[in-house]
Amino acid sequence: MAKTRSTGLLPILLVGAVVILFGPQLLDQVQDAVTDLGSAPAESYEVAPAIKPRTDKCTAEQLLKERQCDDLKVVQLSAEKMPYITRNIQLAWAEGKPAILHKDAPGSDQTKRNTVCGTGVFTKTFADGSCDEYAFASTVEGGQWANVRTEEVPLREQNCQGGTLRQEYRRANIQQGDAFIVVITNPDKIATSAYAGSDTAEDQSCTS
Repeated sequence: MAKTRSTGLLPILLVGAVVILFGPQLLDQVQDAVTDLGSAPAESYEVAPAIKPRTDKCTAEQLLKERQCDDLKVVQLSAEKMPYITRNIQLAWAEGKPAILHKDAPGSDQTKRNTVCGTGVFTKTFADGSCDEYAFASTVEGGQWANVRTEEVPLREQNCQGGTLRQEYRRANIQQGDAFIVVITNPDKIATSAYAGSDTAEDQSCTS
């Protein structure tokens, strides 16, 4: 009788073992590794028009897998998971907001977020809405009106973006002061109209 192999349980067992032995702080790193197994760079992505002449010199492999294009590091956000946040980024680029961002010191983001999204500055329309800002509050450019565009997005997307940015900073080894760009994957999923109270993302698996 021929033997069959089952590899589907390997990622689950690996994640479980790490959590038990080392604690949840290593869980994100294991999830990154599992996600990368057998994955190939997506062919569909979008960058800020202002930076495109530079990124055209880099391959999809460099942008999406190596998270590096010459001296610029790369943060990747999926429009399939965050259609309204990526819409805000796309519109911000069209308005001339910075295409190249620089990581700010840890702990500086809350003050910057309060500046552009605080009470009396931004009023949300929907109960599950949240203020999204680009440039990100975690960047040197964030919190400065000339550099920022805000728009209401689903709270789920806001939580998703927070976790994704932390993960992306780590994956691309983005440290304080480092220059980086944003690459939007699955750009055909970017929302074509403003948030109207319904989370329309095709992939809602990302919650933090």
